[in-house]
Amino acid sequence: MNLIKKIKMSILINVIGIQDSGGMTVLSKLFNELEDKSAYHFIVVCNKNKNIEILIEKYSSKKNFQFIVLKSKGLLYRLYYENIIFRKLIKDAKIDLVYNFSGSAQFFSKVPQLTKVHNLLFYSKKIDETYFLEQEYLKWIKQIFFKKIVFHTMLKQVKYLEVQSEHVRTYISDFLDISNKKFFIKSDINLFESEFYRPKNYDFSQKIKFFYVVGPHFEYLHKNFEDFVKAMAVIKKSQFNFEIVVTLTKEQLHNSKLWDKSLDEQTIFLGYVSKDDIQKQFQDNTILISTSVIETLGMHVIEAIQNGVLSIVPNEIYSKNVYGDDIFTYELFDIMSLVNKIDKITLLANDDVKNTILKKQHYIIENETKKCKNVADVFDEILKDENV
Repeated sequence: MNLIKKIKMSILINVIGIQDSGGMTVLSKLFNELEDKSAYHFIVVCNKNKNIEILIEKYSSKKNFQFIVLKSKGLLYRLYYENIIFRKLIKDAKIDLVYNFSGSAQFFSKVPQLTKVHNLLFYSKKIDETYFLEQEYLKWIKQIFFKKIVFHTMLKQVKYLEVQSEHVRTYISDFLDISNKKFFIKSDINLFESEFYRPKNYDFSQKIKFFYVVGPHFEYLHKNFEDFVKAMAVIKKSQFNFEIVVTLTKEQLHNSKLWDKSLDEQTIFLGYVSKDDIQKQFQDNTILISTSVIETLGMHVIEAIQNGVLSIVPNEIYSKNVYGDDIFTYELFDIMSLVNKIDKITLLANDDVKNTILKKQHYIIENETKKCKNVADVFDEILKDENV
């Protein structure tokens, strides 16, 4: 393994497991923050996938970036690589800090670690409650319980934690003692003026587009896709003039028990789409609906607001914390609550909708401005704290 000699400080960036659109959006922003930090040398360990290859092509020419690309071989191999191979890599490259962007941590590491927690699946009482209410005990054991043990044990080893919102720290404290941990609340949202667009126009006497953004794991209970499908089925019976746009294929949905095939004629099946393609869907008369039981940030909702589109989200702590108190909400698992919220929104005048969207944009800008802007500043503080 040919490692470039350390310039001043060497940071090992662990992005193993990052591949979905939300994670890649944040990862791209991370690299953008670090590309001119010549005082650091970054060794990035990642899985091979199309999204990563695009970033590697862009940043591999940067002298302070080096990439190590692995094939995905499952959780056990990941544990082995991060805890065994990493030890040799840390020693050979004289690593000063490990940045676990992927949310994991190394057991018994002798160098300081910063872990970014952007998956609350294993730190949410609401998630556990959802599985139990649905009596999905085996799914909970398989999808949550075993991974919860691993990630909780990992996080106990870490002193420094990066989170995207204050509510993440609160959720973690429900499961772990955080008295000996230092949290950095960092913004992962671009706040440039060019990222915020004028609110779209809304004429509810015309066809409305309901936009639902979700990945291939849409059947997981925490995605709560069922709320959306059932609400759309109710609305269809009322002869509402609407269409559905969803980031899944027709085949994916027809193979799922969650989908209602009677909605096919109203549905545009996009399948996987890039960030640019998603932005093309933010048009006039579009309402983005998010039904997730828990989110650390909800990048798809943030992007909808940035693009001037109306959004409806669950009435949960994370929604109010990230999007503001006056975001349009509905009660989780209450289909008629979602239907009634849509009905009420369609009674609003165009100017009222636009003002609501503008308030959301202003809230996001103000809220994110209070957070750390550049992860390199976090690195500086940790290394100073550790006297490295």
